Amino acid sequence: MSDNKNQDPVSSDLSYVYPLASVLTYRLSKLQARLNAQAADLLRRHGGVPLAHWRVLLVLSSGLATTQKEIVEMAAFDKGQVSRIVDRLIEEEFLVSESDIDDNRIRKLKLTAAGEQMISRLIPLMQQRQEHLVGTFSEAEKKQLFEFLDRLDEVSGKMSL
Repeated sequence: MSDNKNQDPVSSDLSYVYPLASVLTYRLSKLQARLNAQAADLLRRHGGVPLAHWRVLLVLSSGLATTQKEIVEMAAFDKGQVSRIVDRLIEEEFLVSESDIDDNRIRKLKLTAAGEQMISRLIPLMQQRQEHLVGTFSEAEKKQLFEFLDRLDEVSGKMSL
């Protein structure tokens, strides 16, 4: 009898009605955590930089951004986090910050030779990781997977209740 009193009937009912294994955001969150841990471990073991630093360097090296504001928008990072990462990458001489020719208030970020070497050295490793992750999918499945991710990305900000 005491066992029944200690059980929460609401949570028992919810686990039946709302199983976590079928909750998309729960599954994606778990997957993201595992993928981040894997990438961070690879970067650490191969003498790289922390994962968030790698992502900033990669965004800059790909030409997708040249300022902190653009990095925040492109990578969906926290503004404060990007600022700290950029400061650290400048301190470690992977980046330089220069005034924009047209607007001195804007600071353009550029990879140094050391930053370019870091990217060049780690890209093959991260490409191997990418192949490992999607290697079990056919070309059609890869295309479909990325289409699904694009659709989720599109609808993720469009919900009003």
